[in-house]
Formats: sequence, structure tokens, C-alpha cells
Amino acid sequence: MQGSRPKEPANYADAGEAVAVSAKVHDDETAADQLQYSWTATTGTFSGTGANVTWTAPSSVSGPADVTITLKVTEKYGTNQQFEHSVESVAKLSLHDSVKEVGDMSRQFLLDFSDTTIKDADRIMRNFGGPGTCPRPSEVTDEREQVITHYTFYRMLNYRVDQASVTTNFGGICPTVHGGKAGDACAYVPVMWDSIDTRTNRREQNFGVDQIAASYSPKDARWFLCSSDYDGHLSSNPSIAVRYPR
Repeated sequence: MQGSRPKEPANYADAGEAVAVSAKVHDDETAADQLQYSWTATTGTFSGTGANVTWTAPSSVSGPADVTITLKVTEKYGTNQQFEHSVESVAKLSLHDSVKEVGDMSRQFLLDFSDTTIKDADRIMRNFGGPGTCPRPSEVTDEREQVITHYTFYRMLNYRVDQASVTTNFGGICPTVHGGKAGDACAYVPVMWDSIDTRTNRREQNFGVDQIAASYSPKDARWFLCSSDYDGHLSSNPSIAVRYPR
């Protein structure tokens, strides 16, 4: 089972996506095109007939789910084809609403990051991947260090985390202010942070867009966040760019 997008994982689909489904069938007595094929699935619809059909995912998906696709092949034989023999085979497909999943994880990460009473990097970064799930694991390590620096030295007074804008592009690059980040999906989240650097007691408000790259792991059948970059500017002087935390 394979979707049509470049580098899209096999046995994967997004809400509303059409996926090509093929079966290899061999019978010693009956040609493959003379057999009867019956396709069913736990959700979605089929178009086409025979061994090669298209399955279309439902337009709305409440959350990640396994879809079971079943093919029943029937051979009819005898003088008047009064006899029949059937076999079934099943396959699994992982169904997602990637835009929502990546957007929700990105926003949750930034909400936790913004709450400097949370001093637990594992909790804040619970949706980040690592070796085997992210293309550049060092970026996850760097982000973890920034998270720890932030809740150790900053006290947040006010913050705002808006809704994420997400695009998917398997095996692609997410443009960021400090260079492209490898990922299968890119999330851009507008934020505002008003905090005090406890090392200097200096209060500073800045606003900008946090830029997050995410990768899909076929092994885990889920998305992981992999890097975060920040294109920010001082509220008092928008011409001055800031990196947060510093």
C-alpha cells in the first residue's frame, strides 16, 4: 500500500488521502483476472476492481489509528461453477491527521517551554525523538540544553502561544532563520514571551515564530518533533533580532 507523495512511507495515509492497494495472487488452475476480489476495510472507501484498487481515507480523523484492509479472493469452478473456494488476507495501514498531530505536539511543547515553573526537560520534550527517529539527533540534544537553560535562568511573566501552521514534505527541509532543518513536516508557531533573566534581573519582551521540524517514524507509526529554531524580535525594537533563550 503506497500513497502518491514523494518519499511517503508505505502503509501510511493522511485524512482524505488516496492510497494504491495491490495484491499478488496466483492460482494454478484459474487465471488471476478470472478470480473474484472483494475488498473491505475498517474505515475508508474503495474504488476500482480486481487486484489493484484505490483506498481513500475518511476526510476526518480523530487521532492516529490502525486500519485493517482485508481482501477475499474467490475461485469458482465446476461445470456450472457451482463450487467455490475462498481465501482471505489482511494488511495494516497507519492512518493519521499529520497536520493536527504535528501542530498539537508543537504547540504543547511551546506551552510547556513557556511555563518556567515546569523544570523537567523529559516532560517538556516528551514528544521529541532521537537516534533512529530524527535525521539529526544532535539537534534534539541542542534543544534539550536550551530547554534546561531556559527554565534554569528565566522566569516567565507572560506568554502567548498561537496555533501552528503545518506542512508535510517527506524527506524535506524546513526553512528556518538559522538554516534548513531536515524533517518530514514543518510547523510554524507564532509566540510572545515576556520574561526576566534571573542572572541580570533584566526584563525583556519579544515576539516571533518558533520553527519546528518533525519526522515520521514508520517503526513507531507516529510523529516526533526533532528540532526547534526561533525567529524572534524585541517588542521594544522590532529591528533587533533575538534568539531565545540566550
